[in-house]
Amino acid sequence: MALLASAALQERPAAPASPATSKGDTFDVTATAAAGPASAGRITMPIVIQIDRYTPAHARTTMTDALKYRGYPGFLQALREAPKVGTLSMGDQTFAIRWARQVPAGAGRDISIVTDKPVHFIGGGRPGAKSTAGYEVAVVQLTVDASGHGTGTMAAAARVKPRGPTGVQVDDYAETPVKLTAVARPRT
Repeated sequence: MALLASAALQERPAAPASPATSKGDTFDVTATAAAGPASAGRITMPIVIQIDRYTPAHARTTMTDALKYRGYPGFLQALREAPKVGTLSMGDQTFAIRWARQVPAGAGRDISIVTDKPVHFIGGGRPGAKSTAGYEVAVVQLTVDASGHGTGTMAAAARVKPRGPTGVQVDDYAETPVKLTAVARPRT
């Protein structure tokens, strides 16, 4: 089982608000995932991440406290009670984003999002695949430069645990995280 150590939920100072990012962002992303054993190749799919607004500090604190004091079930409840702050669209499916956060990173930003349900169980259809029970969210981490271009990873079906060096551990259903490349703001 692959573990993706994550600071996605760790509280650090938020990025200063700027006219381009204080209200939200849209990113066109190319997602690449293993299509089975290494010899089977890869699947590539476009994703659109629409962040209408970033989650306020008080709402993030409610969710991180729920994880810390009530575990994953408490976190799920707090996440699903939080207002929708955007969407992640893949093909004809749309997923509600309930957590969106940005923090400064060098000359750009690290952006983390969490959906309130899994996007896809990569490898879930294989004979002998592990149970999908408990993998109830998706976690996306992007690193973008000042122009909005970058890369990232996605645990398309994940669960979070209160442990690890950052205080949060993301347990990814897939053997390896989905690689997100060609992250860019759409041309207007």
